[in-house]
Amino acid sequence: MLFLAVTLGFFVENQREHFIEHKREKQYMQSMLEDLIQDTLEINRVSLLSTTHINDIDTFLNTLLLASVEDPGTRRKLYHFMAASMAGELAVFSQRTLSQLKNAGGLRLVRKKEVADLISLHDSRLQYLGVISKSLDEATTDATRVGTEIFDLNYYRLNHDRKYELITYDPKMLKKFFNWANIVQNVFYYYNDHLQKEKQVAIQLIQLIKKEYHLK
Repeated sequence: MLFLAVTLGFFVENQREHFIEHKREKQYMQSMLEDLIQDTLEINRVSLLSTTHINDIDTFLNTLLLASVEDPGTRRKLYHFMAASMAGELAVFSQRTLSQLKNAGGLRLVRKKEVADLISLHDSRLQYLGVISKSLDEATTDATRVGTEIFDLNYYRLNHDRKYELITYDPKMLKKFFNWANIVQNVFYYYNDHLQKEKQVAIQLIQLIKKEYHLK
C-alpha cells in the first residue's frame, strides 16, 4: 500500500509539473507570436525606408559620376542627396520572448521540434542581421568622415548662404567618397535582402505556432 501511495503521489506530481510546463510553453508561444507580428511590421516599415534610401544613394552616385561639380545645380543636388544617403534606419526587433526562453534554459520548454528548430533559425537570422548592422554603421561612419572633408556642413544650418560650395574639388577626394557611398549602398542592399529572408522565417513561424498551439 505504501509503495502504491508513493508511486501514485509521484505520478500526480509528475503530471502536475507537465501541466505547468505545458501551460508555460503556450504562454511563451503566445508572447512569441506577438513579438513576431511586431517584427514583420517593423521589417515592412524599415524595408520601405531602405528602398528609398538606396534610391537616394543611387541618385547621389549617378550625379557625382556623370555631372560636373563645377555646376551649382549639381552641387545643390549633391548636398541634398549626401544628407539623405548617410541617414538610413535599421530595424529594431522584439526579442523579449527569445531572451526569456534563453534565460529559462534554451528551448527546453518548447516540446515541438519543428517549432524549436524554426525559433533557432529565427534567432540566428536576427544575430546575423546584427552583424550586418554593425558593418553598415562602420561603413556609414567612414563615408561620413570622408564626406566632411568635401561638404560644408554649415549648409544644413538654417542661416546658411546656400552657395553650395565644396570644401575641396579634388577628383581623388570625390572618387574616395564615391567609393565609400557605393559600399554603403551595397551593404544596404545586403541588409534589405536579409530583412526579407528574416520576414519569411517570421511568417513561417507565426503560421506554425498558430497551428501547433491553436492560437489566433
